[in-house]
Amino acid sequence: RSPYVWFDKACIDQSEIETNLRSLPVFLSGCSTLLVLCGPSFLSRLWCVLELFTFVHMGGKTYDINCVSLALAPDDWQAIQLQCAQFDVRNCDCTVPEDKAKILSIITTGFGNMDHFNHAVRRVMKRIDGLSTRTLPFVQGSSSSLSDDSDDDD
Repeated sequence: RSPYVWFDKACIDQSEIETNLRSLPVFLSGCSTLLVLCGPSFLSRLWCVLELFTFVHMGGKTYDINCVSLALAPDDWQAIQLQCAQFDVRNCDCTVPEDKAKILSIITTGFGNMDHFNHAVRRVMKRIDGLSTRTLPFVQGSSSSLSDDSDDDD
């Protein structure tokens, strides 16, 4: 039976990051959709950006990316939209500094330089429904009320 959910943090052996980094395209090419829980820190976390971009690069379609806003206030959502427009991978961080160096090296090898990667990520972000062109609802109240079915607001 095929798995229904592949959860990166639980499925990637955190003690074997380098090995799993090489396997990331294989993992993500097996996914039919990608769920992005997008809060103000999403575009500053290099692993998140890498997984998003790898999903698209391996043949995933931007319309198969479901973006759920974790913005707690309208200002949070405006900050996310600004980050989409001004994305720069050099501003991203990893919990483990060595991971960042490895990932940036892979990006440089694959794209020639960081600016080419930044441009590609910005293009992907623009194509994700709601991420940069529409307003996703922000979460009012506690973080436990993350469901909002009003997907029709433009």
